[in-house]
Amino acid sequence: MVRLSIVGWMDIYGISSSSTLHVGDNINTLLQSRVFAVQREIPYFNGNEGSFAAYPFYQRPFPIPQPPEPFTMCVDNLGSFIRVGGIRILGISSTSLFQIGSNRITSAETRIKNIRQFVTDKPGPKEQTTFVKTDND
Repeated sequence: MVRLSIVGWMDIYGISSSSTLHVGDNINTLLQSRVFAVQREIPYFNGNEGSFAAYPFYQRPFPIPQPPEPFTMCVDNLGSFIRVGGIRILGISSTSLFQIGSNRITSAETRIKNIRQFVTDKPGPKEQTTFVKTDND
């Protein structure tokens, strides 16, 4: 069903990383972010790093969530308008879709792999601390 989307005002502070803001009807949306980040204390790179194919994590199919049990839904679209008074959003990020309107197909995928390699020890005490000491001990 095609409807007119009416939005009074929007206040959005940030949209990033393969994200979309869409007001109106939409037939198809495919959002995808694949991130491979290497952080090194000494900037040395072999030149053949960063291949998504080297990590099975990027090739695995995403499971499609299924409803836990059958359900019945009744929708009454009274009128031909989608009316929104106002929207305030701090951020839309990492393959997200914010849409006001009708939509048929939406697909989204974000896969992030962070690798951190450091030469020196992390700062702080060398012993492992698993509890907090107080004056009463």
